[in-house]
Amino acid sequence: MGPRSIISSGTGALAIFLQKLLEVDITTSDFDDEEVEDNISHNCRVNGISPVLPHIRHSWGDNFQITDPDWDLVIASDILLYVKQYPNLIKTLSFLLKSYKIKDKKPGSTGSDVQLPWPAFLMSWRRRIGKDDDALFFTGCKDAGFVVEHLGSRVYCISLKKTKNAEEDTKATI
Repeated sequence: MGPRSIISSGTGALAIFLQKLLEVDITTSDFDDEEVEDNISHNCRVNGISPVLPHIRHSWGDNFQITDPDWDLVIASDILLYVKQYPNLIKTLSFLLKSYKIKDKKPGSTGSDVQLPWPAFLMSWRRRIGKDDDALFFTGCKDAGFVVEHLGSRVYCISLKKTKNAEEDTKATI
C-alpha cells in the first residue's frame, strides 16, 4: 500500500483514480456539505470502489475532526480560487502537517521517481488568478514555516522546514 493520503476531493475523481491505479490509502475531504459527500459516494460506487472511500467534511480554518492526523500526503488540485480563504487554507495545512504523527517509518513506493518529504502537501493548479494573488498564497506558506518547492509545470510540494533537532528526514517515493 502506498502513502496514506487525504485529498481535497471535489467530485472524488482524483481520489478514485489514485485508489484504483496505485492502491493508495485515501481519505477524501471537502467543505462541510452533504451533497459533496453524497456525490463522492455515488462516484465511488459507479467506479467499483467498495466500500466507498472515507470522507471528512471540513471547511478551511475550522477545527479538524481528527486530532492526530497521520496522512503522509495532503493532495489538492485547483484550490487557489478564493484569495480571501488563503489564510484559512494555510491554517488547515499547518494543522495537518505540524500535527502529523507518523504511522509507519518505512515509506511506501509506487515505483515512480519523485521523492517527497513526509508529511507534505502536493498541489497542482491551473492559473485562474492574477500572479500577485498566487504569490500571496506561497508567501503565506513561507511565513507559516513551510518550504515551497516547485516540482514542475504548476505542481508544488509544500512541507515543513527542517530544524537542526529534527529526526532524520522521512522521504517517500511516489
